[in-house]
Amino acid sequence: MRTSLLILCLLLTHVLSAQKRFTTQQLQADFAVLKNAYKTLHPGLYKYADSTTIDRYFAQCQTSLNHDQSLTDAYLTVMKLTASFKCGHSYPNFYNQEGDVKALFEQQNCLPFWFQLIDNRMLVTKSADAAVPVGVEILTINGLPIKTIIDTMLPLVRADGANDGKRRNLLNVEGKSHEYFDVLFPMLFPKGMPAFTVNMEDLRTKKLTTATINGLRHTDRDTRIRQRYAIAKDTTATFAWLNDNTALMQINTFANWDRSFKFGKFYDAAVTEFTQKKGQNLIIDIRKNEGGDLWEGKQLIRHLLTKPIVINEQQDCWAYVSIDSSLSQYIDNQWAYQWRYRNANDFVQLPSGQYRGKKDGNGQRLDPSNNHLTGTVYLLTSATNSSAAWQFASALREHKLATLVGQETGGNQKGITANALFFMVLPNTKIEVDVPLMGMDYAEAAKRPDAGIQPDVYVKPSVQAFVQGTDQELDAVRKLIARKK
Repeated sequence: MRTSLLILCLLLTHVLSAQKRFTTQQLQADFAVLKNAYKTLHPGLYKYADSTTIDRYFAQCQTSLNHDQSLTDAYLTVMKLTASFKCGHSYPNFYNQEGDVKALFEQQNCLPFWFQLIDNRMLVTKSADAAVPVGVEILTINGLPIKTIIDTMLPLVRADGANDGKRRNLLNVEGKSHEYFDVLFPMLFPKGMPAFTVNMEDLRTKKLTTATINGLRHTDRDTRIRQRYAIAKDTTATFAWLNDNTALMQINTFANWDRSFKFGKFYDAAVTEFTQKKGQNLIIDIRKNEGGDLWEGKQLIRHLLTKPIVINEQQDCWAYVSIDSSLSQYIDNQWAYQWRYRNANDFVQLPSGQYRGKKDGNGQRLDPSNNHLTGTVYLLTSATNSSAAWQFASALREHKLATLVGQETGGNQKGITANALFFMVLPNTKIEVDVPLMGMDYAEAAKRPDAGIQPDVYVKPSVQAFVQGTDQELDAVRKLIARKK
């Protein structure tokens, strides 16, 4: 074991020492592009802070980049800046990085287990290392209390507005392709890496133990865990019966950019079966759903309607009509042509200074489907729900189409900024940043609370339920159904 640890340490030392360093001049050139892009293109930059505060964030970033430094340090600085905007779609996107930046996330320096955070407590849900069994609470990592680690990471995590529930949720490790914790811990706390010394407590026996474990590449860990526990990757959506009267529809994502999953056919078949079997209760579970394309949710909403409704996302304002031509060379996505070159005559400028298309602002009318679902509908929510999942929960809540059960969603009632995005690649570090282009009118956002969607029935996650393996939200719905009877 000592030999393998030594080899891992030597490998990591080689990777870190091999990191390219950037000069102050290179970093300041990157900063100029970064600042220009967000200040001229982002329509929600001043939603949660005034211009003086935003300028201070930029000045702090510029100062942090005012000396030669590694790619890791530069990446953390960019991440801190974008997180300060409090926009859930503005960040150096893990999935869009290439080359040396992508390599930062591909080291053998990730915890060898999955975990869930409840009240600053790290609870192991699945493990690839026998030294850390499922059901223990991790108290410290390399001598650092878990709360200290979380508090250090939170200012770097994206979310909309003051929605810290979403930020904490993103620090869970649960088998996604990239996880915030996997990325941030080695960058923020490199001492002792790639080994971890963990102090833990068995939540059933209260026994305290210490173990030193090897870090793993995140893909290796996830593969081992899925094999060990026979866990398939999340399917897009499923439909099953809990009993003769109640069905459960799980929708794990609305992201379907290649249209390989036919949401419309799935919904239609599920509603048909529900009707034929005379179902009484439909539970829609979106607790794992972070978002995607709202249209995939609207197709289901049509099956729940008895009369037409209008869904007004009010995500239709732009910060610009034509972009600064100097930015064009840094826009990576060629499919974004229609957002680069537009006719100014198609837009009107609002009092806020934002622009809205002359044909926008009226919302979208949804007509009921001929295949109508008759029954009581419940929606299970969590802090994971942002972007299109937040919009879906918001529409069901606004139009009283379901009883919401669970936790406050991610996202924000002041609106999200997304829909159209530029993927900007900085010229020297090659760090990619997502720059969302469409958002809510500042005047409308100012009227709304800085919060996600509150459920009708709030369920507080508990450590006791975790130990017992209880699905608290599903149990809460079962109780509602029993009371209805």
